Amino acid sequence: MDLIGLLKKHWGYSGFRARQEAIVRAILAGRDVAVVMPTGGGKSLCYQLPAVAMERTCVVVSPLIALMQDQAAQLQQAGIPAAFLNSSMNAAEQREIIRQASRNSFRLIYLSPERLVRADSLEWLKRVPLAFFAIDEAHCISEWGHEFRPEYRQLRALREWFPETPVAAFTASATRAVRHDIIAQLRLRDPAKFAMSFHRPNLRYVVHPCGPRDQDRLLFSALEYYDEGNVILYAPTIRAVEETEALLSRKGHPVVAYHGQMDNARRQRNQEAWMAGEKRILVGTVAFGLGINKPDVRAVLHLSLPKSLEQYYQEAGRAGRDGLPADCVLLWQRRDIGLLAHFIAQLQDHQEKQRAWQRYHAMRRFAESEECRHRQICLHFGETPKWERCNACDRCGAIPEWISGAPAGKRSSRVAAKPAIDAPAHSEMRDALKQWRRDLAKEIGTPPYVILHDSTLDAICRRAPRTLAQLCEVSGIGEKKAERFGEAILEIVARCAN
Repeated sequence: MDLIGLLKKHWGYSGFRARQEAIVRAILAGRDVAVVMPTGGGKSLCYQLPAVAMERTCVVVSPLIALMQDQAAQLQQAGIPAAFLNSSMNAAEQREIIRQASRNSFRLIYLSPERLVRADSLEWLKRVPLAFFAIDEAHCISEWGHEFRPEYRQLRALREWFPETPVAAFTASATRAVRHDIIAQLRLRDPAKFAMSFHRPNLRYVVHPCGPRDQDRLLFSALEYYDEGNVILYAPTIRAVEETEALLSRKGHPVVAYHGQMDNARRQRNQEAWMAGEKRILVGTVAFGLGINKPDVRAVLHLSLPKSLEQYYQEAGRAGRDGLPADCVLLWQRRDIGLLAHFIAQLQDHQEKQRAWQRYHAMRRFAESEECRHRQICLHFGETPKWERCNACDRCGAIPEWISGAPAGKRSSRVAAKPAIDAPAHSEMRDALKQWRRDLAKEIGTPPYVILHDSTLDAICRRAPRTLAQLCEVSGIGEKKAERFGEAILEIVARCAN
């Protein structure tokens, strides 16, 4: 089977990333699969490509409506028939999707776990030619995980309802105990197991204890420093989110807030404004981020201690998904320790409380230890690195100027905010391409990165293609995208290159 041909045609890539091909081939061989692949490693492709190759339907279980919509839109842009079913659609739209699914019209269909386990869903899925189930964010099924969701537990019954259909489980942040639990809960049969390294060398981890007054001062220094790309701020409570947003707004920063008690319309509006680049800074609670796939986040700042190291790793890991340098900074105060302990003390279930204390101690060790941060993270997830120092964390001497007190005017090369694009013509081309992408995204109602990633725009600027054939050689431009957007892109390139 010509997997590279399909990869080039739909995704515009001429080769696989680490372990992707092995995972795809295991799924194509009809095996159950358990994959731990850190954020930015390309896990979506691992189930999307085999679904296209098998010419049957892959049912993707995903916890977030916004994520389903974005993924389905990205696949459609790449010429792959995909759909989602959720509560944002009316009854007629849902019936039409079900009718088409029964006729094998989709390669991928996205459902929430609650929707999948409904009796009516099980009924119509029996009529769909299924390839396999892909369970995204699979750590949500484990009580040992940091984001346990009871509705995920019901997915255990997939084995009974569809005994012949393989199941592929994917997660970005699972300790060894959680990995074992995922396999047991989903009743995976002799699964092919893949665990990538948890080391993300493009991220710089910085943990800095501070007082309440220091924190605001440092926050403003940080936002001045990270003046390009996007920034996520995590605050511990809804009140803290709203106070931080108000404070930054008063100082003229382009900021939006996100938390669980907002009405859906406002939350969606704020997320879209940030995803589209209209607002550069998002301040949110832990409610923000699961499945968020924005490649150009240059910094993630936590304004208090998270309740677990897994949560911190996952949230901090939303930085630098484009592979470029990014900073993950934890500004914590002594009072955070008391607050976490207070919440744990409120828990009634003895086992749940025990697990919460284990997570609390692991998080405290990470914050207070003298050891390399990258190494601590790898060890926590059951990986033993061969190196002792990463040279990309505060414990290994990599401290941003805005914290260390050095002049903030010069940015170190380790945290260059965007790739070097030499000639002024290239810079002009990049700006013009971004404006075209922004306008098109608004017109078709989708985030800009769904159309083309920043890394693809940069590759276009470097190569300055003059023909469709040359454009197809750019990484990230598949046949369908060249067909759909090629003329507009070539026109911009020609105008800026002359």
